[in-house]
This record gives sequence, structure tokens and C-alpha cells, in this order.
Amino acid sequence: MSMSSVTMIGRLTADPEQKIPASGNAYTRMRVAWNNKKDTPGYIDVTLFGRTGEVAAEYLKKGSQFCLSGAQLEWREYEKDDEKRVAYSLVGGHLTLLGSKDDVAGESAPKPVVGDDDIPF
Repeated sequence: MSMSSVTMIGRLTADPEQKIPASGNAYTRMRVAWNNKKDTPGYIDVTLFGRTGEVAAEYLKKGSQFCLSGAQLEWREYEKDDEKRVAYSLVGGHLTLLGSKDDVAGESAPKPVVGDDDIPF
């Protein structure tokens, strides 16, 4: 396991999924698409906790663009169809909503910004 700071801009591949386990500590999971150096898409699984996760679940939808800072907790290599691949996971800390494909210039509402204080560890 490796841990480093990550800041990225990406778009959601699907609507965020908010979960509330028996402990009551809600979290939100989502998958983010971004372009790597070769202009081919890359994907990162993101988990958001507390108010950051609530904002993501409320305001983001498939195609939404945002900036996210967090800690990269894990990457793992695996093979699929005889091709090596890497899967990334990220725990988000600071979220800035940037817009979506459906936004029209001048019609988008102000976007909330959520900080690192909402991460439960």
C-alpha cells in the first residue's frame, strides 16, 4: 500500500452511490474518468466521507466535472484479457464542483466547496 497526495479534475462515469451503514457514518462511492498522458481514459474509484460525500451525492450526477484532492491509498495491478491493467482507489478530502456536460454558460448555480475536516480519520 502506498499513500500520496492527489489533485485531479475528472468526470463521473455514473451517479454517486451514497451508503449509510449501521454505524451511521455515511460515505459516498463514485467512479471518475480522466485522460492520462496518452489521451486515453483512466478510471479511479473514489470514496468520500461526511459532508463531502453528502455534497457529492446531492449535487453530482453522471458526467459532472469536479476537482478533487485526496490521498491515494491503493493501486493494484491485474490482468484482464491478457493485458496488464492498474486499478486506483482514492479517498477524497477537498471537493470543488466545476460543472457538467449539461451546463449552459451563465446558467449554472454557485458550487459548494467542501474541505478536509469531514474525513473521519
